[in-house]
Amino acid sequence: MSTPQPVRAAEINLELGVEHLRKGNLQQAKDKIDRALEQNPRYGRAHLVAGMLYNRLGDESKADSHYSRAIALEPKNPEFKNNYSVFLCQQKKYERGQKMALEASTDPLYKTPEVALLNAANCALSAGDLKGAEEHLRRSLAVRPRFGEALFQMADLEYRQTDYMSARAFLQRYLEVGRTSPATLWLGVRIERGLGNQAQAQHYAQRLKAEYPSAAQTKELLESERNPG
Repeated sequence: MSTPQPVRAAEINLELGVEHLRKGNLQQAKDKIDRALEQNPRYGRAHLVAGMLYNRLGDESKADSHYSRAIALEPKNPEFKNNYSVFLCQQKKYERGQKMALEASTDPLYKTPEVALLNAANCALSAGDLKGAEEHLRRSLAVRPRFGEALFQMADLEYRQTDYMSARAFLQRYLEVGRTSPATLWLGVRIERGLGNQAQAQHYAQRLKAEYPSAAQTKELLESERNPG
């Protein structure tokens, strides 16, 4: 059975719209996405992408409307829920955002539940709920133990809660799977300082200065060396 012509035309226009959106050509993206929705107003993915577009354009009301419509059309789609959760958290609607992310994470058909759990954790962190964030991160790592971003977030969270030994363990786990960056080296400096291990703190500090001399974290490091305490 062939796909009806307007439906296929909407799919083609959406593909073009997504490509323009990826390249940052927002006007061209809007033209193609609008056309896709004209051709098939019940096209859930087109509403999802329209939500992303209007978020980029700074029209939060329209973005929310399209995200909501996407989920109304495909209420069981975990990818839609996960994307909407990120938007809700950006809008400081933390409770709804976490709820949406957790719904996505529990869908047995969702291929990356660990990402939805990470989003729930970031939402909780933005709301100042460190305990909730830790719970979501631990669940994310239970799904995928070598998930770099969740390992780094856990290291940072444990550091913020002054559990330096645990922070060190999570950072070491991160460094086995993730790329070194100014953020990871600066976190390493602060964790080792917290543990009183000046030699290791100095090792991270020297790498940060040598490899990322102009990074914001290097400026913070230099400031901390000028004004210790």
